[in-house]
Amino acid sequence: MKKAVIFLIIILLLCGCKASRTKTASNKTVTITNGVKDADIWILPETEENLKTTLWGTATLPEVKTNESRKAPLCDAGENGLYIIRMIDTDNIFYSADGIVLKSGWTVRIAENGLHSVIAEVTDENGVLENTYKVYAASL
Repeated sequence: MKKAVIFLIIILLLCGCKASRTKTASNKTVTITNGVKDADIWILPETEENLKTTLWGTATLPEVKTNESRKAPLCDAGENGLYIIRMIDTDNIFYSADGIVLKSGWTVRIAENGLHSVIAEVTDENGVLENTYKVYAASL
């Protein structure tokens, strides 16, 4: 019985940690356009925990096709208001960008920018470019 209670407590703690990592703010979304290859995409608050892990839970946007655009829920970014984007494509290429400022209604376009270069272009709700971020890409 003690083992069952301990197991239940551990499960509840783990679920609580995951929920806090991806707590969704009500009705806030961003649009993601995948301009590289078919991929799973994660959009997470930039926290120490999320920066140090490779286990991000279920993809925010699973199986996004090349040149497909989708709305994604925008989680609460916490203290610093920044986000990280992680992607893994069908060729097992890992993409990573940190320190991204996002607001509800904005768009992020992940795109190739010349040979072996990937960027994330962030535009506001009116299509005005807010910032361009370098995206790290490497084979897993």
